[in-house]
Amino acid sequence: MYSVGDYAINTIKKRKIQVLEHFELWGYVSYKVFDAESDDIYTISAEQLSPFESDEIYEEAYLRYVTLLEKIKDEAQNGIVSKLSNDVIPLPHQLHVLNRVMSKNNVRYILADEVGLGKTIEAGLVMKELKARGLVKRVLIVAPTGLVTQWNQEMQEKFGETFHVILPEDYDTIRKITDNDDVYGQFSHVISPMDSIKPLERRSGWTAEKIEKYNEERIYSIINSDWDLIIVDEAHRMAGSSGEVARYKLGKMLSEASPFLLLLTATPHNGKTEPFLRLIRLLDEKAFPNMNAVVKEQVAPYVIRTEKRDAIDNNGNKLFKKRSTQLVELHWDEKHSMQKELYEKVTEYVSKNYNKAMRARGKNMWLVFLLVMMQRLVSSSTAAILGSMERRMEILTDQEMQYRTMTQEEFAELVLEENMEEAIEALSLDAKSELNDLDVIIAVAKQAKYQYSDVKIEPLLEILERLFQQQKSEKAIIFTEFVATQGYIKELLEKQGYTISLLNGSMSIDERNLKLHEFREQTDILISTDAGGEGLNLQFCNCVINYDLPWNPMKIEQRIGRVDRIGQQKDVEIFNFILGDTVENRVRNVLEEKLNIILEEVGIDKYSDVLDNEATEVNYTEAYMNSIRDPKYIAVNVAPIEEDLKKQVKQSANIRELISEAKDLTELVGQESSFDMEKALRQMITNYAFYKNNPFLQFEEYSIYDDGIQEHLKKKLKQDKSAIPMRVSIDNFPNEQGFFMLWQLNVSSKEHREKIIPVFINKDSILRPLAGKRIWDALCDEGKIINVKKGIKIEEDRYEKLQFASREYTYNEFLEMKKLQEEGNEETYQKYSYALKIRIEAAKHIGIENIRKHKLQYLNEEMMKTEEEYQLGKVVCPELQLVLLVEME
Repeated sequence: MYSVGDYAINTIKKRKIQVLEHFELWGYVSYKVFDAESDDIYTISAEQLSPFESDEIYEEAYLRYVTLLEKIKDEAQNGIVSKLSNDVIPLPHQLHVLNRVMSKNNVRYILADEVGLGKTIEAGLVMKELKARGLVKRVLIVAPTGLVTQWNQEMQEKFGETFHVILPEDYDTIRKITDNDDVYGQFSHVISPMDSIKPLERRSGWTAEKIEKYNEERIYSIINSDWDLIIVDEAHRMAGSSGEVARYKLGKMLSEASPFLLLLTATPHNGKTEPFLRLIRLLDEKAFPNMNAVVKEQVAPYVIRTEKRDAIDNNGNKLFKKRSTQLVELHWDEKHSMQKELYEKVTEYVSKNYNKAMRARGKNMWLVFLLVMMQRLVSSSTAAILGSMERRMEILTDQEMQYRTMTQEEFAELVLEENMEEAIEALSLDAKSELNDLDVIIAVAKQAKYQYSDVKIEPLLEILERLFQQQKSEKAIIFTEFVATQGYIKELLEKQGYTISLLNGSMSIDERNLKLHEFREQTDILISTDAGGEGLNLQFCNCVINYDLPWNPMKIEQRIGRVDRIGQQKDVEIFNFILGDTVENRVRNVLEEKLNIILEEVGIDKYSDVLDNEATEVNYTEAYMNSIRDPKYIAVNVAPIEEDLKKQVKQSANIRELISEAKDLTELVGQESSFDMEKALRQMITNYAFYKNNPFLQFEEYSIYDDGIQEHLKKKLKQDKSAIPMRVSIDNFPNEQGFFMLWQLNVSSKEHREKIIPVFINKDSILRPLAGKRIWDALCDEGKIINVKKGIKIEEDRYEKLQFASREYTYNEFLEMKKLQEEGNEETYQKYSYALKIRIEAAKHIGIENIRKHKLQYLNEEMMKTEEEYQLGKVVCPELQLVLLVEME
C-alpha cells in the first residue's frame, strides 16, 4: 500500500511516479499518479507498481547525459533548431535574416537583399525554423512564372521540402480527379505563378458574371486555404502603379490571408514613395496609414537588407568576385554595306511613321510599340528584322490589322519578345505607304542576308575562340532580345563546332528546366532572351556576352546578375556589343557621359544604386525614339532622363538610408556552427545508452523531430534536495570549489517556452555568474576528462542559501521572459484575430452556400479559441525547478 506523496516505479513504463490519490473498490486497488518526466497524470493499478529505490546515480555517463539533454532543450527553445542539409550552410547575411525574423513572433518582413544574395535560401531557412517550432504547417509560395521551377527545386534540394506546383491548366483537372472544389486546400505546400491567380478585371468575350465566377473559384480558393506562411517573390510587382491593378489586389488579399508573410524583392523602393507605401502596407496597414509614416524609425522593423558590397563569406572575406566589362564597338565596312543600308532604311521607316504615331499617340500606342520593336530588331540581326518585316507585310496585305488600346502604364510593361505578334498586327496609319516602304526594306534585307554574315559575328567568334582556348570546360551566355536572332546565332555557332542550348519566354516550365540542365551538363553556350533568362542561377558560368544592348542599362545589370551570384568561383567577364555607326550609340554615349558625371558628383560607383528598371523604361524609349526621329537634338532628347537620374541620385541616398540597417556581419562569421545539434543529440544518446548499459542503442536520424529523441526532450528532470549530490572534478579546468546547478525556469503553464539557467556558487556562498556557463560547456564537451564520485548530503540551511541565491540571480531572466511572453501573447492575438476576421470576411464571398456556412462556423469557433488562448496567455505562473546539483571540487 502506497500513501499520497510516496514515490514508486511504473513497471510497464519503467518510470518513477508520485502517488496523488488512492482508490480501493471491490477488491481492486488503484492509484492516481503523476509522471514528472512526461508531465502526465493518470490512473494505474497496484499490480503495475513496484517499490521505489533511490535513483541516485554517480556516473560520468549520467552526468553527461543530463547536462547535454538540458543544453539541447535550451537550444531548441531559445536558439535556431531547424536542421539544415549539407547543401545549406547559412552565410552571415543569411543567418542575420534568420535571427532577425525569429527574434519576434510577428513574422511579417520584406527581405530586400540585393540580387544574387540568396533570398530564396533566406525564405527557406525561415520556413524550416517556423516549421521546426510548430508554428507553420501550410505554406504558399507565389512567384513569377519563370521562377516557379527554381523555387520548387531549391525547396526540394536545399531543404527536403516537397511543394505542389499548381498551374492554371491544372485547376480543373485536380478538381475533377479529387472530386473536391477546395483545390489548394488539399495540399499543405503549394507554389503558384503570380499572374495565374491575380483577379481578372476583364477578358474579351467574358461577361461580368463569368469573370466574377472565375475569380471566386480561383482567387478565393487559394485565399481561403488557411495558409500559415505566404512567401511572395519579386514582391515589388505587387506594389503596382496604382492601388487598382490586379497584382496589387492579389497582394492585398494574400497579405490578409496569413499571419506570417515574407515579401522578397531586391528593389522594394524605386524612388517613388507611393508604390513603396503600398508594398509595406501589405505587412502592416495600421502602421502605415499614409506617406508621412514612411520614415526610418517606422520602416526599419519591417525591412531586412544587405548589399553586395557588404556581404562576406563564412571566413569573413568579400563574397563576390570582380567584374570586368569590355565594350565591343562594331563598324560596318565594305562587306557589310548592305547591312548599313538596311539599318538606314529601317531607321527612316521608323522615324517617318513614329512622327505620325506620336501625333495620334492616344489612339495608337501599339503602332509606337511596333516601331520601337523594329528599331531594336534591325540592331539585333538581319534575320530578325527580315522575318518581322515579312510578317508585317502579310498583315497589311491581308488587312488583318487589329485595333487595340493601351495605356502609358501598360506600354511601360510590354516585353519585346512576348508582345511581338500583337505589335505586328497594329493598325497602320497609311497602309499603302507603309507597304511600299516594307517592300524596299525587305529587298535590301534579303541582299544583306546573302552578302555577308552580320557585323557582330566575327567579334563574337573571336571572343568565344579565346575563351574556350583558355579552358575547355568553359561556358558562356549570350543574351539577345529576339528569338529570331537566337536561331541565327545558333546556326552559325553550331557550324563552328559549338554545342548550343536555347532559352526564351515561349518555353514551358518543363522545356525551360530541360534546357537549363542541358546547358549545365552538356552544352558550351546558352543563348537566352531577357524573358527566358528571368530568375536564372547560372553561377557555374562567368562569361556574359550582350549581343544586343537594351536601351535601359538596368536590364544589363539583370543579365549580369544571372552569373554574378553566390557560388561564383571566378571573376565575371562581360562583353557589350554596340553598333558604332548608329544613332543608338550616340544616344548611349551621351547618356553614359551624363550619368558618369552625376554619379561622380555624389560618389556613387554603381548604376544599380540609382537606376530602376520600371520607373525609367518609358523615358529611355522616348529618348532613343525621339533621337532617331531627329538626331540633331540628342542632347535635348536625353535631358528628361538626365533630370530623372539627378532626382534618382538625390533620392538614392535617402532611400538607402530608409531601407538599410546597421549591422556587423563579421560578428556572425562561424556562428552558423556554434552549436551542432546533430552532434549533441548523438552524444546525448550515446551517454544515455552507456548509463543504461545498452551501448548498442542507436537512431536512424539524430534529429529533434525523431519520435525517440522527442521522448527524451519531453522529460522533466528534477533533483530532490534530499538526494546526495555527485562530486565532480574536471581535469585541466580551473574552477573554485562550490556548487554547480541547472535550473529550469518557466513563466506560465500556457507558455511552453522554458529556459535552462546554469548557476555556480562557491563554497563561500559567492555567486559567480560566468562560471556557471563555463562549467556547463565543459560538462557537455566530450573532449574534457570528468571525474565523478558520490558526495555528501547537503545540509538544509546550505540548500536554502543556494536556492535563495539562485532565485535572486534568475529574477532578471524571469522579468525578460515575462516581458517576451506578454509581447508575444499580444502580437499573436492581434495577428491571428486580425487574420481570422479577414478570412471570415473572405469566406462570405464563397458562392456555394453549404461550403460557406461550414467555413464560417469553423472560423468563428477558431476565433473563440483564439480569444480563450489570449486570456490564458495573460496568466503568469512562474516556476523555478532544480534539474541538477553537483558539488565541484
